[in-house]
Amino acid sequence: MRKTTRTFFIRNLSTFLIPMLIPIVILGTLSSVLIQQFVKNEINNTNVNLLRQSKENIELLFNEQESLNLHIVASAIEFINLKSMLEKEFPDKEDYRRLASLKNFIDSPAIGRPYIDSIYIYLNNSKNRFISSTTGGLIDLSDYYDPSWYQSFRNHPKEDMWTENRMIKKMNTKNVPIDTELITLYRRTSVSDESDGLIVLNIKPEYIKQRLESLSTQDGQLLMILNPKNEILIKNKNPSYLTMMDLQGISTRSESLFDLSINGQSFVINKLYSEKYQWTFVSAVPKASLYEVPNRLNLITLTLLLLSFLGGTIFAYYLTQRNYQDLKTIVSILDSAKHGQPLPRLPIQGKSVYSYIMHSLLQNFIEQNYMRVQLSERKYKAQAIEFAALQSQLNPHFLYNTLDTLNWKAASLTGRPNELNTIIENLSDILRYSLDGSSGLVTLKLEIANTLSYIQIQKVRYKEKFHVIWDYEPELEKYNMLKLVFQPLIENSLYHGITEKEGPCVIKIRIHTDQSRLYIAVIDNGIGILPERLARLRSQLESSQLDQSLHIGLFNTQKRLKLTYGEKSGIRMRSKFGWGTAIYITIPIN
Repeated sequence: MRKTTRTFFIRNLSTFLIPMLIPIVILGTLSSVLIQQFVKNEINNTNVNLLRQSKENIELLFNEQESLNLHIVASAIEFINLKSMLEKEFPDKEDYRRLASLKNFIDSPAIGRPYIDSIYIYLNNSKNRFISSTTGGLIDLSDYYDPSWYQSFRNHPKEDMWTENRMIKKMNTKNVPIDTELITLYRRTSVSDESDGLIVLNIKPEYIKQRLESLSTQDGQLLMILNPKNEILIKNKNPSYLTMMDLQGISTRSESLFDLSINGQSFVINKLYSEKYQWTFVSAVPKASLYEVPNRLNLITLTLLLLSFLGGTIFAYYLTQRNYQDLKTIVSILDSAKHGQPLPRLPIQGKSVYSYIMHSLLQNFIEQNYMRVQLSERKYKAQAIEFAALQSQLNPHFLYNTLDTLNWKAASLTGRPNELNTIIENLSDILRYSLDGSSGLVTLKLEIANTLSYIQIQKVRYKEKFHVIWDYEPELEKYNMLKLVFQPLIENSLYHGITEKEGPCVIKIRIHTDQSRLYIAVIDNGIGILPERLARLRSQLESSQLDQSLHIGLFNTQKRLKLTYGEKSGIRMRSKFGWGTAIYITIPIN
């Protein structure tokens, strides 16, 4: 029989898997190969275009310095006069008139370009003076808040142009120094054969960063600009792997496109060199981002293969087991009939040849009553187990002796019974009530007495926030009912209705009978429930799928009522937002 089962399984597995797997493998492989080839061709073009766009945009910002240099060369006489003016101890009125004209020349771009922080023009002079777009007149280097540019000028005696990041202390409107980051472009200039000068262009880095961030980049793509010393002038983001990048190695490599591994993660590097400013524009993109579509397609293909294999295996196993069971049942039927033993139960009629044979053999012999008895017994046991589990949710096993100790301790601290003693005594009554008895059925009188203890505890907490009215005839107290019904309903009124509403509120508990049923209503004039939420609660109560994190009391009570009294019992709700909520329960008396 096992050999037959194995044969059935292999045949069924082959029948379902081969037609499913072959198209998926072919389609997934071709798609992945074609997309990867396309991505490889597009990576370089896209990133080169992005770097070229970045280069053109950034160089355009720094072209203002070139215009300044051309103006200085074209206006050599004016700047020779400026050099003479810088050497004077006390410039005259004509000097200040000329100075105003030159100041207009550097102030205009500084004011009109939002990305320019300031412009300095320096001509060699013995008094270390220069002019700036940030203030009027001649400035002594020793009196200015930004002297570090001059030191950089002295540290680059042979360079005509260089760039660096600087951090200066700049005065705000309240004359308080604050840290200000700048990107400074230095350019030497000459107004005569003897004179040596410098144009200092200070750019706000956040403006350039905004330009870089506005570009359409790949997910996780890093754009940065390196100066000739391979220092980062500006970047669009600050990823964690940046500190592990070999910027020197990236800048000195001859290839403009190459792969780079950083801490186990693979990146595609593109770079573009700026001859004009000797900058290197670098793009670093995680390969996982570039090949996201092919990788996702591969993952989908593998997932489909796995699901197909799993589904085909399960289905083949199911068919094999069904065929095996059918054959086993037929053999068992024949063997039982041969030895005069009771026949096995009748299987559900199917479409296979085995099912047809079994139904033909057993149509008049199966024992239906035995099946119903077995099913009823299993259902009863399942309900009993579920009822016990639900009952235990409301029966926490606190220690009575601990409560008694707390009771005496509270009285001893004040020398007499106090409010805390009342709370502990009521809590002890509730615990004894919830743990006493195994059937879960008590008289209405006992249920009301336990509920009064719970109300007294809540009264201590909420003071005059609510008042409870009982409306029932005393002769009803003799009837039995499921215990711990009132407490969760009152708790629901307090937490979800009364505490949300300003002012004192009322909870009315009305009980009446028609000699065959007890009708219980718990009504409050709290905040009520919105129509959409009320409809959702009703639906969840009917389907026994209430949100137990918010309404465990309602859920527990609903389940216990249905398990005890059947599907016709349970909780019904009515509510009007702003007016209150009513919960109705019907309990059979017998």
